[in-house]
Amino acid sequence: MKFLLKIILFPVMIMLTVFVGICRLLNQLSNMVFMLAALLILLFGLATILLAHDMSNGLILIAIAFIISPFGLPLIVTFLIEVLGLFKDMIKAI
Repeated sequence: MKFLLKIILFPVMIMLTVFVGICRLLNQLSNMVFMLAALLILLFGLATILLAHDMSNGLILIAIAFIISPFGLPLIVTFLIEVLGLFKDMIKAI
């Protein structure tokens, strides 16, 4: 019975392996792009605060920079990809 379950779940495990690998690659590439964008938005936000003396818009830009930085939304996506990888490992352990 366990052998039959392994045969049935083998294609699912292969698809999950490929999908998790592609997601990890895309996540790393998007993290680099988002990091550069966050840096530019942060600098623009600081310039807005210091040069234009517009505190509210500057803080909004800094908050947007934090959200797209590697500590914001990309961290949540990384967590979800790793949970999917753990699910793949659980299927492999059957």
